[in-house]
Amino acid sequence: MPSHVLYPKVSLERATGKIARWMVAEGDKVRQGQILFEIEDDKAAVEVEAPADGVIGQMTEADHEVDVGDPVALIFAPGEALEAKQARQVAAPSAAEPKAVVIHAAGRARRDPNPTPLARRLASEHGIDLTGLPGTGPRGRVQRADVLAQLGQSAPRPRLVASASGTPLNAVWLRQGQGKPIVLLHGFSADINNWRGMLAGGPVNAPVLALDLPGHGRSPRDIPTDFEALVAQVEASIAAEAAGPIVLAGHSFGSAVATRLAARGALDVRALALFAPAGLGPEMNMAFVEGMLRAREAASLKPWLLELVADPAVISEPFLRAATESRRDAGLIEAQRAFAARYFPDGTPAFSIRKDLAALEIPVRVVFGKADRILPFAVTRDLPGNVALHAIEQCGHMPHLERPKLAMRILAELMRSAL
Repeated sequence: MPSHVLYPKVSLERATGKIARWMVAEGDKVRQGQILFEIEDDKAAVEVEAPADGVIGQMTEADHEVDVGDPVALIFAPGEALEAKQARQVAAPSAAEPKAVVIHAAGRARRDPNPTPLARRLASEHGIDLTGLPGTGPRGRVQRADVLAQLGQSAPRPRLVASASGTPLNAVWLRQGQGKPIVLLHGFSADINNWRGMLAGGPVNAPVLALDLPGHGRSPRDIPTDFEALVAQVEASIAAEAAGPIVLAGHSFGSAVATRLAARGALDVRALALFAPAGLGPEMNMAFVEGMLRAREAASLKPWLLELVADPAVISEPFLRAATESRRDAGLIEAQRAFAARYFPDGTPAFSIRKDLAALEIPVRVVFGKADRILPFAVTRDLPGNVALHAIEQCGHMPHLERPKLAMRILAELMRSAL
């Protein structure tokens, strides 16, 4: 029997809710304890874990209202054929039944053919109307392959977008919306998921695009030869996804990349939000970098993660589990070791963004925690006059996660000021 994934009760006042974002796709293999989806309410982002090992299917689409306690997916036992299981669970229609039949998924009535979440997402991305499209799934359900057939291609639009060097970067739209996109660049040893806690800090009406830097997340492990080559690679990847004016936000190393991108002028950057930016001075806590590269298990990793924050509560159990999971990828660790050696030789950043900042004629906000133990707050001394500094008391190296409401308010203000 498959295991049911139930929508949890996250608020005493709410009897219904919506999935903000799935972290897995239909047909993915999942492990017990793996994060499956996020729920966002007015106070926090809640991550929901898999109750068992297996293959996930029959997923309720994101942003679909469900009752608390309703099943939103099924996890089939390892080795069990997902499509066969689905086919057995849906009874064959009798000859007297109409072709369009009402079925029930996660407590909601739908009409066949009911697109899978992945098929629906692909169709939306490519502007395909699924009305009347025959599906090849059980009882005519429209699947990924059916949408791809309409596109006349064998694979969906890749999350990896081509760069000038020919090496693609992982690019993911975290939020849909209208207007100028916000483009997010994470710091060393992180990935695009580092931003999710910030996005729970307040509403965002603009589209939000996040990139995994080389050697991080799901991007390739090849490390560009120098800082300029990395910036050029990121630049081409952003241009492939977000043509037109953008607002750039970065954290730590990602802030340095964002600043250099704005200074190069190839992208139409209208504003910058820099959270604990690297590149303002030569000082940095190299022991942290080395500790992150050595740590493999939760017990050894947690003390180094706590160095990032002033409030230990920010390093939640789901945060720690996700970070520990990434440490088990030996290839990823080796790529980040090469990354650190190339861009932080002898424990010193091999780049500076002070001249870049001074030359910019766009709104720039620097957000820095006074209790930062990775980069000293003193590096913010004598910032160029065109840069606004937010100096945050009792805040460490991740102000976007420690003060998410402030971070989102700053982004909203930059969006309004970006002409």
